[in-house]
Amino acid sequence: MWFDCAVQHEIVLVGYGFRLEPLSQAHVGALAKIVDQAMWSGMATPTPVGEVGMANYIEDALSAPDVFAFAVIDTINNEVCGSTAYCGVDEAQGRLEIGRTFYDRAQWGRVVNPACKFLLLEYAFETWGMYRTAMRADSRNSRSISAITRLGATYEGTLRGFRLAPDGSRCDSMSFSIVHPDWPVVRDGLLTRIDPLRAVSQMDWDTGFDARRTSAA
Repeated sequence: MWFDCAVQHEIVLVGYGFRLEPLSQAHVGALAKIVDQAMWSGMATPTPVGEVGMANYIEDALSAPDVFAFAVIDTINNEVCGSTAYCGVDEAQGRLEIGRTFYDRAQWGRVVNPACKFLLLEYAFETWGMYRTAMRADSRNSRSISAITRLGATYEGTLRGFRLAPDGSRCDSMSFSIVHPDWPVVRDGLLTRIDPLRAVSQMDWDTGFDARRTSAA
């Protein structure tokens, strides 16, 4: 299916302490506070600097004809802790990508990524009826590559010189996918990871642990 206008979706995904709600300009302030040059390294777009930069980044996502963008809300404290999106959505072919993902440094190495990916994949396969979900990462972005691999996605190959990086250099992208027959095993693996991680996150919150003092994983 080809979309000829911006996507204004109403998908809300909730579970495991997080809510994915439609991204909007109302999230500008919170998202601008969690972005810095170092954490944005390896992303496909220039770093959104300040609220103006983040407003432009969000507008770009909202104006794309095949992007369903979300703000990620931690329901324990009701704070915005990141953003993610379905990209390249083609309902006729039963495929999409998950991308445009970034999280507050305080969430790195914790439950947010497996929890959000579980919600996105569950909806894609079980509600939307998609057959294929893809993910890509800059070949230099070891943190993203490791996170995708831990999800249970299959490495399909490296797309050489796939895109121009924000600094103008030509970079390779590593391609991964999860197809519908993979989903039961991937689903069980994610649930195995989420449950103990959620317990740790809840314990940290209850004891007042400051996750911002830890290093990113």
